[in-house]
Amino acid sequence: MRKPNWLWITVAFGVSLFLGYTIFTAAIGAFFPAINTISKPLLCSGEFSIETTQYSYKPGQVGWQHNIYCDGRNITFASIAVTGLMISLVIFIIILIYFREHILFPKNFGELATDLKQTEKAKGKSPLERMSELKEMHDKNLISQVEYERKKDEIMKEL
Repeated sequence: MRKPNWLWITVAFGVSLFLGYTIFTAAIGAFFPAINTISKPLLCSGEFSIETTQYSYKPGQVGWQHNIYCDGRNITFASIAVTGLMISLVIFIIILIYFREHILFPKNFGELATDLKQTEKAKGKSPLERMSELKEMHDKNLISQVEYERKKDEIMKEL
């Protein structure tokens, strides 16, 4: 059985939350407040209405305020939160479907890592060859005694 790549799934969920809340609910919802009607079945069983008020706080500048009501009760924040969550979940599902190959690690994921280590060792020189090169470099004063000892310890640990 293939194991899930939880890091990738977590990043995809964070991206979907950002897109759902920031882009759709906040930005598009400011221009098209009717997008918040998708939260009506979860929040309101009575009369649902969206009230838009235009105001001017400086000459030449105009602002808009949208309030969402259910049976005369202001549910603006709850409606925006639920709408953002619903849109985020839809985006998350779309991301998971589109990137389904990245969600799960390959079946031979662990084998790939051990194969890589073996090929690296096969390409490199043997510890004996490396030790002789290190000794030669030390004898020619190309490296210090401290560097020689440190490198020698590293090679010895590989044995």
